[in-house]
Amino acid sequence: MQIIAYLSIIPMILYATWWQWIITLLMYFVLNGLGMIMTYHRLLTHRSYPCPRWLEYTLAFITTFSLTGSAITWIAIHRKHHKFADTEKDPHSPDHLGFWRVQFFTAFVDVEGRYATDLIRNKFYKWQHKHYMKIVYTLAIVLLVVNPMSLVYVYLFPAALTLFFGTLVLSWAHKDYKPRTVFWLGLITFGDAFHDVHHDNPNKARLHKYDLVGWLIEKVFIQK
Repeated sequence: MQIIAYLSIIPMILYATWWQWIITLLMYFVLNGLGMIMTYHRLLTHRSYPCPRWLEYTLAFITTFSLTGSAITWIAIHRKHHKFADTEKDPHSPDHLGFWRVQFFTAFVDVEGRYATDLIRNKFYKWQHKHYMKIVYTLAIVLLVVNPMSLVYVYLFPAALTLFFGTLVLSWAHKDYKPRTVFWLGLITFGDAFHDVHHDNPNKARLHKYDLVGWLIEKVFIQK
């Protein structure tokens, strides 16, 4: 499914209208900004801020459509990354594995459930993990029936952008065996590539003054 998502750039370039490109960018913000970064990363992986359980589950369900795996899968891999960052045991180290392998083959990383036992004990996340592909294909079929092009600009291409730029943080913001900030990528990923700050304090909700997701978290979830 990830390969199909990447290939969706072809019909986007050939057939998408200007308003379909705008919808794509909005969906990229939903899947990557509100989904991957705010939910999978800062909430579920690091518990950087408090969130009502109903909203957590809603956001996690939406994040399913980013095509980056179930919450259990993604969080387990990412917690291992933090534990062994920039070492041979780091599943995302470009210094040890190479840029291209980290950028395009992270889906083949072994998942160790012991890094996500809190989610494995949760009925919702067990359900999402068990039925992940069914959930993914159900939305794809619905959009395909409604309008084949909507499958591209509402779902596949925004997911491809999420996959590409989200993984680019791992392959580009780690260099010479240490995390670093990549400013332009930090803007494109709504704050995630201010990466040295993140590794210095993984539970920090806002990483930079231009960290858009961190700003939203502070405004919505953190009372000062």
